[in-house]
Amino acid sequence: MKKVMRRKNRVPLEGAKGALYTFAGAALFVAAWWIAAAAYGKKLVFPTPLNAFAELGRELSNGYFWKSFSLSVLRSVAGFCAACVLAVLCAYGGKAWNPLKRILSPVIGIVRSLPTMSVILLLVLWTGDALTPLIVSGLVIFPVLYSGLDAALAAVPAELEETARLYADSGAYKFAKVYLPLSAPAFLRVAGGAASLSLKLTVAAEVLAQTRDSLGLIMQQTRVYFQIGRLLAVTVVVVAAALLLEFSVYLIRKAVEY
Repeated sequence: MKKVMRRKNRVPLEGAKGALYTFAGAALFVAAWWIAAAAYGKKLVFPTPLNAFAELGRELSNGYFWKSFSLSVLRSVAGFCAACVLAVLCAYGGKAWNPLKRILSPVIGIVRSLPTMSVILLLVLWTGDALTPLIVSGLVIFPVLYSGLDAALAAVPAELEETARLYADSGAYKFAKVYLPLSAPAFLRVAGGAASLSLKLTVAAEVLAQTRDSLGLIMQQTRVYFQIGRLLAVTVVVVAAALLLEFSVYLIRKAVEY
Protein backbone atom coordinates (compact mmCIF):
# COMPACT_ATOMS: atom_id res chain seq x y z
CA MET A 1 0.00 0.00 0.00
CA LYS A 2 2.84 2.37 0.89
CA LYS A 3 4.54 1.59 -2.41
CA VAL A 4 1.35 2.48 -4.30
CA MET A 5 1.05 5.77 -2.38
CA ARG A 6 4.67 6.67 -3.07
CA ARG A 7 4.14 5.84 -6.72
CA LYS A 8 1.08 8.09 -6.95
CA ASN A 9 2.87 10.93 -5.14
CA ARG A 10 5.78 10.62 -7.52
CA VAL A 11 3.59 11.23 -10.59
CA PRO A 12 2.94 14.99 -10.01
CA LEU A 13 6.61 15.49 -9.10
CA GLU A 14 7.76 13.78 -12.28
CA GLY A 15 5.28 15.86 -14.26
CA ALA A 16 6.62 19.09 -12.70
CA LYS A 17 10.20 18.08 -13.45
CA GLY A 18 9.26 17.20 -17.02
CA ALA A 19 7.60 20.60 -17.50
CA LEU A 20 10.67 22.36 -16.05
CA TYR A 21 13.03 20.50 -18.37
CA THR A 22 10.78 21.25 -21.34
CA PHE A 23 10.75 24.95 -20.48
CA ALA A 24 14.54 24.96 -20.04
CA GLY A 25 15.01 23.23 -23.40
CA ALA A 26 12.67 25.67 -25.14
CA ALA A 27 14.46 28.64 -23.53
CA LEU A 28 17.82 27.30 -24.68
CA PHE A 29 16.52 26.86 -28.21
CA VAL A 30 15.12 30.41 -28.34
CA ALA A 31 18.40 31.80 -26.96
CA ALA A 32 20.39 29.96 -29.64
CA TRP A 33 17.96 31.22 -32.29
CA TRP A 34 18.35 34.80 -31.06
CA ILE A 35 22.16 34.61 -31.08
CA ALA A 36 22.21 33.07 -34.58
CA ALA A 37 19.83 35.74 -35.92
CA ALA A 38 21.92 38.51 -34.37
CA ALA A 39 25.11 37.03 -35.81
CA TYR A 40 23.56 36.73 -39.28
CA GLY A 41 22.45 40.35 -39.12
CA LYS A 42 19.76 40.30 -41.82
CA LYS A 43 16.27 40.25 -40.31
CA LEU A 44 14.62 39.85 -43.70
CA VAL A 45 16.38 36.51 -44.25
CA PHE A 46 16.86 35.35 -40.65
CA PRO A 47 14.28 37.04 -38.37
CA THR A 48 14.74 37.14 -34.61
CA PRO A 49 12.35 35.24 -32.31
CA LEU A 50 10.65 38.57 -31.55
CA ASN A 51 9.88 39.15 -35.25
CA ALA A 52 8.69 35.57 -35.68
CA PHE A 53 6.39 35.75 -32.65
CA ALA A 54 4.97 39.05 -33.88
CA GLU A 55 4.10 37.28 -37.13
CA LEU A 56 2.66 34.43 -35.08
CA GLY A 57 0.36 36.86 -33.29
CA ARG A 58 -0.95 38.10 -36.63
CA GLU A 59 -1.51 34.54 -37.83
CA LEU A 60 -3.42 33.58 -34.69
CA SER A 61 -5.88 36.41 -35.33
CA ASN A 62 -6.55 35.14 -38.86
CA GLY A 63 -9.58 32.91 -39.38
CA TYR A 64 -8.09 31.26 -42.48
CA PHE A 65 -5.04 30.22 -40.48
CA TRP A 66 -7.21 28.41 -37.92
CA LYS A 67 -9.16 26.68 -40.67
CA SER A 68 -5.92 25.51 -42.27
CA PHE A 69 -4.48 24.46 -38.91
CA SER A 70 -7.58 22.46 -38.00
CA LEU A 71 -7.67 20.62 -41.32
CA SER A 72 -3.95 19.81 -41.20
CA VAL A 73 -4.25 18.40 -37.68
CA LEU A 74 -7.37 16.48 -38.71
CA ARG A 75 -5.53 14.89 -41.66
CA SER A 76 -2.62 14.03 -39.39
CA VAL A 77 -4.82 12.41 -36.72
CA ALA A 78 -6.80 10.52 -39.35
CA GLY A 79 -3.62 9.12 -40.91
CA PHE A 80 -2.24 8.24 -37.47
CA CYS A 81 -5.44 6.47 -36.39
CA ALA A 82 -5.65 4.54 -39.66
CA ALA A 83 -2.03 3.42 -39.26
CA CYS A 84 -2.71 2.38 -35.64
CA VAL A 85 -5.72 0.28 -36.61
CA LEU A 86 -3.84 -1.38 -39.47
CA ALA A 87 -0.78 -2.04 -37.28
CA VAL A 88 -2.92 -3.60 -34.54
CA LEU A 89 -4.78 -5.84 -36.99
CA CYS A 90 -1.59 -6.98 -38.70
CA ALA A 91 0.47 -7.49 -35.54
CA TYR A 92 -2.21 -9.38 -33.61
CA GLY A 93 -3.20 -11.28 -36.74
CA GLY A 94 0.42 -12.34 -37.21
CA LYS A 95 0.61 -13.39 -33.58
CA ALA A 96 -2.49 -15.55 -33.96
CA TRP A 97 -1.45 -17.02 -37.33
CA ASN A 98 2.29 -17.20 -37.97
CA PRO A 99 2.07 -17.52 -41.81
CA LEU A 100 0.52 -14.05 -41.90
CA LYS A 101 3.51 -12.65 -40.00
CA ARG A 102 5.88 -14.23 -42.53
CA ILE A 103 3.89 -12.81 -45.43
CA LEU A 104 3.88 -9.34 -43.88
CA SER A 105 7.61 -9.29 -43.16
CA PRO A 106 8.77 -8.44 -46.73
CA VAL A 107 5.78 -6.15 -47.23
CA ILE A 108 6.73 -4.10 -44.15
CA GLY A 109 10.32 -3.95 -45.41
CA ILE A 110 9.19 -2.61 -48.80
CA VAL A 111 6.85 -0.02 -47.26
CA ARG A 112 9.61 1.13 -44.91
CA SER A 113 12.02 1.54 -47.83
CA LEU A 114 9.70 3.54 -50.09
CA PRO A 115 11.06 7.04 -50.85
CA THR A 116 8.62 9.47 -49.28
CA MET A 117 9.09 11.98 -52.10
CA SER A 118 8.13 9.41 -54.75
CA VAL A 119 5.10 8.33 -52.75
CA ILE A 120 3.88 11.93 -52.43
CA LEU A 121 4.31 12.68 -56.15
CA LEU A 122 2.54 9.49 -57.18
CA LEU A 123 -0.32 9.99 -54.72
CA VAL A 124 -0.89 13.53 -55.97
CA LEU A 125 -1.49 12.04 -59.43
CA TRP A 126 -3.60 9.12 -58.17
CA THR A 127 -5.66 10.59 -55.31
CA GLY A 128 -5.41 14.39 -55.54
CA ASP A 129 -4.08 16.98 -53.12
CA ALA A 130 -6.61 16.41 -50.31
CA LEU A 131 -5.99 12.71 -49.60
CA THR A 132 -2.24 12.66 -50.28
CA PRO A 133 -1.11 14.04 -46.87
CA LEU A 134 -3.38 11.65 -44.97
CA ILE A 135 -2.18 8.58 -46.87
CA VAL A 136 1.48 9.59 -46.72
CA SER A 137 1.47 10.07 -42.93
CA GLY A 138 -0.31 6.76 -42.36
CA LEU A 139 1.89 4.87 -44.82
CA VAL A 140 5.18 6.10 -43.35
CA ILE A 141 4.34 5.55 -39.67
CA PHE A 142 2.59 2.20 -40.19
CA PRO A 143 5.86 0.16 -40.27
CA VAL A 144 7.05 1.96 -37.13
CA LEU A 145 3.86 1.15 -35.25
CA TYR A 146 3.73 -2.42 -36.53
CA SER A 147 7.35 -3.14 -35.58
CA GLY A 148 6.85 -1.67 -32.10
CA LEU A 149 3.73 -3.74 -31.45
CA ASP A 150 5.25 -6.87 -32.95
CA ALA A 151 8.27 -6.52 -30.64
CA ALA A 152 5.97 -5.99 -27.64
CA LEU A 153 4.00 -9.14 -28.49
CA ALA A 154 7.20 -11.13 -28.95
CA ALA A 155 8.27 -10.08 -25.44
CA VAL A 156 5.18 -11.61 -23.77
CA PRO A 157 6.48 -14.35 -21.41
CA ALA A 158 6.02 -17.87 -22.73
CA GLU A 159 4.60 -18.98 -19.35
CA LEU A 160 1.72 -16.53 -19.64
CA GLU A 161 1.01 -17.62 -23.20
CA GLU A 162 0.89 -21.26 -22.09
CA THR A 163 -1.42 -20.42 -19.18
CA ALA A 164 -3.71 -18.45 -21.49
CA ARG A 165 -3.72 -21.35 -23.95
CA LEU A 166 -4.85 -23.73 -21.20
CA TYR A 167 -7.45 -21.57 -19.48
CA ALA A 168 -8.70 -19.08 -22.06
CA ASP A 169 -12.17 -19.82 -23.38
CA SER A 170 -11.48 -18.14 -26.70
CA GLY A 171 -8.91 -16.25 -28.71
CA ALA A 172 -10.73 -13.00 -27.93
CA TYR A 173 -10.39 -13.66 -24.19
CA LYS A 174 -6.66 -14.35 -24.55
CA PHE A 175 -6.28 -11.17 -26.58
CA ALA A 176 -8.16 -9.03 -24.02
CA LYS A 177 -6.63 -10.50 -20.87
CA VAL A 178 -3.05 -11.30 -21.87
CA TYR A 179 -1.76 -9.72 -25.07
CA LEU A 180 -3.53 -6.36 -24.91
CA PRO A 181 -2.57 -5.40 -21.31
CA LEU A 182 1.04 -6.50 -21.76
CA SER A 183 1.65 -4.93 -25.16
CA ALA A 184 -0.32 -1.68 -24.84
CA PRO A 185 2.27 0.35 -22.82
CA ALA A 186 5.14 -0.56 -25.15
CA PHE A 187 2.99 0.17 -28.20
CA LEU A 188 1.95 3.56 -26.81
CA ARG A 189 5.60 4.50 -26.23
CA VAL A 190 6.20 4.07 -29.94
CA ALA A 191 2.87 5.69 -30.82
CA GLY A 192 3.80 8.94 -29.05
CA GLY A 193 6.70 9.63 -31.39
CA ALA A 194 4.65 8.41 -34.34
CA ALA A 195 1.87 10.90 -33.55
CA SER A 196 4.36 13.77 -33.63
CA LEU A 197 5.96 12.44 -36.82
CA SER A 198 2.54 12.09 -38.44
CA LEU A 199 1.87 15.83 -38.26
CA LYS A 200 5.29 16.71 -39.68
CA LEU A 201 4.81 14.27 -42.54
CA THR A 202 1.32 15.63 -43.20
CA VAL A 203 2.56 19.21 -43.47
CA ALA A 204 5.49 18.18 -45.69
CA ALA A 205 3.09 16.34 -48.01
CA GLU A 206 0.77 19.37 -48.05
CA VAL A 207 3.66 21.58 -49.18
CA LEU A 208 4.46 19.33 -52.15
CA ALA A 209 0.84 18.56 -53.00
CA GLN A 210 -0.19 22.21 -52.45
CA THR A 211 -3.22 21.01 -50.53
CA ARG A 212 -5.94 23.63 -50.24
CA ASP A 213 -6.63 25.07 -46.77
CA SER A 214 -3.55 23.63 -45.09
CA LEU A 215 -0.49 24.69 -43.13
CA GLY A 216 1.60 23.25 -45.93
CA LEU A 217 0.04 25.61 -48.47
CA ILE A 218 0.67 28.56 -46.15
CA MET A 219 4.33 27.49 -45.93
CA GLN A 220 4.52 27.23 -49.72
CA GLN A 221 3.08 30.75 -50.02
CA THR A 222 5.65 32.14 -47.58
CA ARG A 223 8.41 30.65 -49.75
CA VAL A 224 7.00 32.20 -52.91
CA TYR A 225 6.54 35.65 -51.35
CA PHE A 226 9.72 35.41 -49.25
CA GLN A 227 7.88 35.84 -45.93
CA ILE A 228 10.53 34.22 -43.72
CA GLY A 229 9.10 35.57 -40.47
CA ARG A 230 5.70 34.12 -41.30
CA LEU A 231 7.32 30.81 -42.25
CA LEU A 232 9.07 30.62 -38.89
CA ALA A 233 5.82 31.51 -37.12
CA VAL A 234 3.96 28.65 -38.82
CA THR A 235 6.88 26.35 -38.05
CA VAL A 236 6.54 27.20 -34.35
CA VAL A 237 2.86 26.28 -34.53
CA VAL A 238 3.65 22.92 -36.17
CA VAL A 239 6.27 22.12 -33.52
CA ALA A 240 3.89 23.04 -30.69
CA ALA A 241 1.05 21.00 -32.19
CA ALA A 242 3.34 17.99 -32.75
CA LEU A 243 4.52 18.12 -29.13
CA LEU A 244 0.91 18.40 -27.96
CA LEU A 245 -0.06 15.30 -29.95
CA GLU A 246 2.88 13.40 -28.49
CA PHE A 247 1.96 14.55 -24.98
CA SER A 248 -1.64 13.40 -25.50
CA VAL A 249 -0.44 9.88 -26.28
CA TYR A 250 1.87 10.08 -23.25
CA LEU A 251 -1.13 10.84 -21.00
CA ILE A 252 -2.99 7.86 -22.44
CA ARG A 253 0.04 5.64 -21.78
CA LYS A 254 0.29 6.82 -18.19
CA ALA A 255 -3.42 6.12 -17.68
CA VAL A 256 -2.91 2.59 -19.04
CA GLU A 257 0.18 1.97 -16.90
CA TYR A 258 -1.39 3.21 -13.67
